[in-house]
Amino acid sequence: MAKKDNFFSEMYLFWRNVFCGNDKMTSVFSFTGTLNRSLGWGTAVILSFLLQSITWLNIEIITYLSSFIIFYCILALTQKRCRDFGSSGTFWIIFVSIVMLLEILIYFLNIHGMITLYPKLQQYEKILYCFLIIPLLIPSKPKPDLTLRSPLLKYPLLYVVICWILAIIATFLVNHYADINVF
Repeated sequence: MAKKDNFFSEMYLFWRNVFCGNDKMTSVFSFTGTLNRSLGWGTAVILSFLLQSITWLNIEIITYLSSFIIFYCILALTQKRCRDFGSSGTFWIIFVSIVMLLEILIYFLNIHGMITLYPKLQQYEKILYCFLIIPLLIPSKPKPDLTLRSPLLKYPLLYVVICWILAIIATFLVNHYADINVF
């Protein structure tokens, strides 16, 4: 029971730091520091719950803007988690980016009634989500390397903006060429 209490107290302190800004090392918006497996799992669950809840509201502009912020947070989570098990995380950053962009594309296809592409992309998304949990399963190193950083995240906000521009272009192209059977 003590381990469970420790997990909940860690999650409470982590999310208090997010909103109060007490500790830059553990903030969900910060790319510095590390996250152990339990905090990584808890943060991933909370962020995906937030994303699904906001998507459920079905207000396009709110979903798009909040997805942008959650994408930034998930990239920070991925970088910190990879640093904890001793990797720069470039592969996982690209993988997470693909999954998040696919998620937002599926959301807009569903809203705009692209019934033919929607189920196919949802199948790919489920397969990708199975692989997305791998960084959360890898055990931490006894001494994490805080200097590791993916070269993609030298300027994280710029990276997120570029990814979102790609998402907008992909959404436009899929909506424009929806009659073509790509898959």
